[in-house]
Amino acid sequence: MRHVIMIFFATATVFFLAACSDEERANPEDTLQNYAAAWQSFAFDEMVTLLDEESQQELAGQDWLLSERMSKIYDDLGVDEIEVSFVTLDFKEEEIDLDEEDELVYPVSVSMATIAGDLKYETDVVLKKQLESESSEEEAEKWEVVWHPSHIFLGLEEITDTIGITTEEPTRGEIFDRNGEGLAVNGKVISVGFQPDRIEDFEKSTQEVAEILDMDVETVKEKANQYPNNPDWFAEVQQLPLNDPRSEQILKVQGVWTKEIDGREYPYGEALGHLIGNIGQITGEMLEERQGQGYHANSLIGIRGLENELEDRLRGKTGITISVKDAEGNTKHVVLKTEAESGEGIHLTIDANLQSELAASLGEEAAAGVVMNPTTGEVLALVSQPSYDSNYRYLNIKDRLADEVKEMDVLYERRFQNAYAPGSIFKPFTAAIGLEEGTLDSDEILKINGRQWQPDSNWGSHTVTRVNDNSEVDLLTAMTYSDNIYFAQQALRIGSDTMEKWAETLGFGEPLPFAFPLYASTIANDGIDSDVLLADTGYGQGEVLTTPVHISVLYTMFVNNGDIIQPRLFADEKTGEVWKTSVISPETVSTVLDSIIAVVEDPNGTAHRSSPGYTRSIAGKTGTAELKQSRAEEDGEETGWYVALDYDQKDLLVTVMIQDVGGRGGSGLVVDKVNDFLSKIE
Repeated sequence: MRHVIMIFFATATVFFLAACSDEERANPEDTLQNYAAAWQSFAFDEMVTLLDEESQQELAGQDWLLSERMSKIYDDLGVDEIEVSFVTLDFKEEEIDLDEEDELVYPVSVSMATIAGDLKYETDVVLKKQLESESSEEEAEKWEVVWHPSHIFLGLEEITDTIGITTEEPTRGEIFDRNGEGLAVNGKVISVGFQPDRIEDFEKSTQEVAEILDMDVETVKEKANQYPNNPDWFAEVQQLPLNDPRSEQILKVQGVWTKEIDGREYPYGEALGHLIGNIGQITGEMLEERQGQGYHANSLIGIRGLENELEDRLRGKTGITISVKDAEGNTKHVVLKTEAESGEGIHLTIDANLQSELAASLGEEAAAGVVMNPTTGEVLALVSQPSYDSNYRYLNIKDRLADEVKEMDVLYERRFQNAYAPGSIFKPFTAAIGLEEGTLDSDEILKINGRQWQPDSNWGSHTVTRVNDNSEVDLLTAMTYSDNIYFAQQALRIGSDTMEKWAETLGFGEPLPFAFPLYASTIANDGIDSDVLLADTGYGQGEVLTTPVHISVLYTMFVNNGDIIQPRLFADEKTGEVWKTSVISPETVSTVLDSIIAVVEDPNGTAHRSSPGYTRSIAGKTGTAELKQSRAEEDGEETGWYVALDYDQKDLLVTVMIQDVGGRGGSGLVVDKVNDFLSKIE
């Protein structure tokens, strides 16, 4: 007798396996509970053992195993959790006599999360009673499941039905500067290729294309012949940016033609390469990491820069349709569908024109540059040189500078992200700390003789060296001439513990609250554990490391009454937010600001130029950091710095770091680069 159980009220989820005692007759719900539990735990082989003989024979006739098919389907659908539930019955109350029943039908509720959304459905599970001999005198009964394709997924009706998944790629979001200028936009690229049946001299044409595109000739030939059975088809060899002059040159090659196709454009090329980055073909590792997020083997994904950092915002949402298909591949019905959603359009605080001008001023120096508004915190330019053209990285074309740099790492190093020894641009903070702690009197004159100094013989051969030889030095003089000895002595007065406490106050050792990830600045590797290290720290040497962005942010305190402003990269972020409040007093601000004004305006100042080329009122500080593996090393590579701050309009702060300035003017080279930039933007 077949009994259909019609139940439509709340169900109880199965989380355990039930077992019956020897005294109990076979209970169909024990089988169903085991079946549901195996289904929930993805133990598909166990599900098969609970099937009746007819179901097992039907499945054995297929060219696939049920366990493998279910695993594949759920993997493809991004299902990693299934809930299967049914209503348990009181057979006596329902007046169901199991001795009389040969077949029961249970409504089972199935729910799962898929790549196209949540799915919940009901399917019937048929249980059949089977008799099997335990001995010559007794027959034991058991209940087995009659398998149905819906025990895999909603809508599967025939054993030959399959699941189809189709995707609709979203339109990628674009990146704009503060003025709406496109920095990474959806546009066009040029597809270069052959129509093989029109090539008169294959060897000659492919050789010419290889030379123009700087490609291996065998690669060109292989791509030209990619459709051997369809010689009238267009065979793409390479894609080029719209403004690449080779797209005109290559049309002179017989048999070649070009066409515009959809692609990603980076209008400012090298000027914004490190910041914006590029998209590219997804790798196997990336695909595995983003499984279930709508990516596939041919997806494009953010590889570097903001294209990578903002991938989740720019990508959008892939449209996905899950359908059931018959044996011929025809769609029977759609189970789930989500529409594609375009990625977000993102506006930065960056000014593309300022970015381009600063990049041009720095040329191909190994350098970093930051331009920001010190009162609002808006970062207006973020430059790293040498740079790469995002258009070429995106299209996987050899970079213009690839043959000119000794190591490719030089080209791809984001210098505004890295931490470097700041050298003398750290001195204003040593001064501020001393003034706040009362260990430094700006009017006090220190007697310093010669260009080398050590407090006593305990320092051995280590000395602090300065470039000036003033014998009477106060704060204004020390800052103007950038006197290392003066600031080393002030650091010793401050003391290690106090210096470390202040470093923490200034944000050393913690992440900078900025949209682009930066290395954290450090004051010392394992604490300032010696007077030598403390003295060197006072003038930005020792083990001090900071990023160009962090040092720029710290200088904002000198035009904000001691508040340190939080940097901003996105145009929709609130500006003028304070990161560190009242770090130093207005009196300290005034004293230190006067000293860095002198650095630029005093004829003896290290940043003074009689004709700087601009009209702004600039305060600033130069710095030269010598990079050594140990104190015993005599000559290390020199890094030059210059921070320039408009103390009148308070709307512009420029920080530039250039590597390897030794023998090329030191920090003076950096001053000239910054002045060149300031003159261009007048």
